[in-house]
Amino acid sequence: MNKTLPARLVPAALTLTALTVGVASAQQSAQRQMTPEMQARMKAMQPVTDLAQTVRLLPDLEKNKATALTRAQATQLLPILTTLQKAAAVQPNDAKKYLTQIEDRILTARQLTALDGLFLKAEKEREAQRGQRQNAQGQGGGNRPAGQGAGRPDQNGQGGQPGQFNPFKQDRLADGLKAYVALLKKK
Repeated sequence: MNKTLPARLVPAALTLTALTVGVASAQQSAQRQMTPEMQARMKAMQPVTDLAQTVRLLPDLEKNKATALTRAQATQLLPILTTLQKAAAVQPNDAKKYLTQIEDRILTARQLTALDGLFLKAEKEREAQRGQRQNAQGQGGGNRPAGQGAGRPDQNGQGGQPGQFNPFKQDRLADGLKAYVALLKKK
């Protein structure tokens, strides 16, 4: 009789495991779906995000003599960067204007090509990190309690609403921008 008890428990255990995996999978897909309001907010904030990514990658141009900014370019770029550092919030329309100035009036074709390569490299790294996080979650790790670490724009009470957020005053981006401005002032 001892041999039949484990035989009965195996199907029950498999059923329980399948149900648990199914519920966990449904919870993860529900967390990833964005409401139309969230999608609209992200779309409105896209120019700010694009500008932040460009500014974050600009210092990498200095690593190569062929793509490093000249003194004249630094002089043109500094007022934009200091304005971004001081602003309480970055408006999406202002972000578009600054990005257009940087791309159309300050950077050369060679620098823009190098910047595009940096964008692609950064995107591949983000995708790899995202895949690693998903693998960790699939193995039972990485689940956060609701409301913890959910979104970056929410930090410092800025909410991520268009016109209420300045990514250049937070974390590594603020530190990197400060260091880059200091480097450009020395040119």
